[in-house]
Amino acid sequence: MALFKHSNLRHAFLLLMMSLAACQSPVVSVKKYPYLIKVRIKGCEGGKANLFSSYNRDSRILDSAKLEQGQFILKGMIEHPGVYHVSCSCQNSNAFNNAEVYLPADSVQIEVTPGANLSPEIYQPAGAGAHDNLGSYLRNTIMLSTAQQQREVASFLRTRDSLWNKYFLDMKAAAAKMNKAIGTGNKPEIDRWADSTRRVQEKFPDYLAMASAQFAKQHPHSEIALFAMMDAGDMRTVIQRLRPYYQVLPDSVKTSYFGQILANRYGVSAAANAAATQAK
Repeated sequence: MALFKHSNLRHAFLLLMMSLAACQSPVVSVKKYPYLIKVRIKGCEGGKANLFSSYNRDSRILDSAKLEQGQFILKGMIEHPGVYHVSCSCQNSNAFNNAEVYLPADSVQIEVTPGANLSPEIYQPAGAGAHDNLGSYLRNTIMLSTAQQQREVASFLRTRDSLWNKYFLDMKAAAAKMNKAIGTGNKPEIDRWADSTRRVQEKFPDYLAMASAQFAKQHPHSEIALFAMMDAGDMRTVIQRLRPYYQVLPDSVKTSYFGQILANRYGVSAAANAAATQAK
């Protein structure tokens, strides 16, 4: 009985020492990165700017700023380098001005001219219909950034916007041929072009996936490829098309914070990424 009591006391003592050691272990600090974003919107008389993660639009607001002296200033720290989403609204306008910004960056200068069309060869002209305002910030915004990755973000968005434009042009061409068939009263032709128009309409996700795949193929080692793939959406056919491009990304990109978010979408576990890294 005495031996049993001594054994219990020794066990309790060891547990106490382990607990004390754990309490005294240094806390691992999370590395943070500074950013500074200044946004000017022509004609804006008041409003608010918000900062979100571009990889998860449902995430909480990371930062906010009110219009002061003609500009919004977002300044703070982030824990994960990557592409972020800036959304600005003006009290005297119903239009939202949005931009995809790579952070960290010591200085990001954003100049927005609402209603401008800086690339008419890409963006639909005013009055083109429900889609004439679609497109990225490149439509009406000039951005200067100290982050070199911003150039890759702009490159991807320019490709994506171009394919958006192609989609609308393809839809317009198919609809024109169907209307021509309707004018002739030729039912087989009407049915054929109606089916063709519907097929083009249903392929919008394919146009987005095409842009993401093109960027990932041209930049197989870029962390911006994560944003490009995430932008294409989560339809099964899109994931199947883009998964091979994710799998050949460098381990440092796949195992990053945003890389793991995309891994969850593609059905690749964190353990699988870690195992692949250790195997190399």
